[in-house]
Amino acid sequence: MKYNFDCINPQLEAETRRQASINRLVDRKLSYQEFDNAFVLPSKDLWKDGKCPGGVVTADGVFVESSAWHEGNRCCAYDFDTSLCRADSRTVIYMGFYNPCWGHAITDNLKKLWFLDTEEGHQMLDEGAVPIYITISNLPMPKYIHRLFQLAGVSLADFEHVTELTRFSRIIVPDNSFIADRGQRYFTSQYVDIIERIKQNVSPTVQPTGKIYFTRTGIKSTRERGESDIEKVFQKKGYKIISPEKESVDEQIRLLAGCDAFAATEGSVSHNAVFCPAHTPVTIIRKCNDVNKYQMAVNEVADVDVTYVDAHCSIMTPKDSPWVGPFYLCVNRNLERWAGHHIFHLNRRLRPSWWAYLNQQKRWYNRLQRVLGKIKL
Repeated sequence: MKYNFDCINPQLEAETRRQASINRLVDRKLSYQEFDNAFVLPSKDLWKDGKCPGGVVTADGVFVESSAWHEGNRCCAYDFDTSLCRADSRTVIYMGFYNPCWGHAITDNLKKLWFLDTEEGHQMLDEGAVPIYITISNLPMPKYIHRLFQLAGVSLADFEHVTELTRFSRIIVPDNSFIADRGQRYFTSQYVDIIERIKQNVSPTVQPTGKIYFTRTGIKSTRERGESDIEKVFQKKGYKIISPEKESVDEQIRLLAGCDAFAATEGSVSHNAVFCPAHTPVTIIRKCNDVNKYQMAVNEVADVDVTYVDAHCSIMTPKDSPWVGPFYLCVNRNLERWAGHHIFHLNRRLRPSWWAYLNQQKRWYNRLQRVLGKIKL
């Protein structure tokens, strides 16, 4: 794996290099915890500091950190009346806190699947244990998540979605193979095995697909403006522009597994690099002043050669959480440096997308303030 930092903003170079130097593959023996008469707390429509409540609480009232969306989020517990709990006499295997967002689906949602491949997991299933999960805001999982799990070797239809407060006789909570730890992201060999299985189950033989750029311009997003100018640059460089949401999960992975080069804006769409062959040249367009630790872990899982390009003017994104957006992508000197030549483009102040972004920025900020105001009540 190699990194190229020639096309990033100077103020981010030191931190990007530091994050890229971290070894995110951890040699950890994964195990599981058992709890008798423990509670499963379904998710609630409440966000605070990016932490979504829900998970497993022991009979003694202790929140099980590995049951949270991210480990260490003790605030994912919430007060509840035990007398209102549904009682269930079964043994269940808690498989995680699932998010319908594609990027989290291929990272966080897969992190406990390793356990079902173990001798202990097989034995528990044979004895009648039921895999369960919770989801953000109790949302059902879309078809593409179901297909991803099928490719990983399990059927989400065989899992039970817990949507009400329930006390189970016995809860098994496997460790995570994709790990959040003090803001960083790490992974184990078991997670890599799941990704490799998905790729193999799509197609054991790879067909060449050339250079591909996954765009988000086909999605009606309230968070991003200006990507059409970026994709035109890549198209002239020989990249095929693909809207991944228009392709099946299998076809997306097939395209990635056979590509000569991959490019995308940073976020869920760039996490697709996890399915690229080792040492594939991957270009990631960063859309704000942030170092995405998820992407750093994905890069290492796939063992790809990454060039970061800071091609944005995302002003006024929150300094403590720039990833919430909104974002403005644009042709700038960093993108010209990547392309190797000057790129004709209008000053952003002459572009309708810039003024639409500023207007959206105001609406987005006001909406964010309203949400935070409700949380504080």
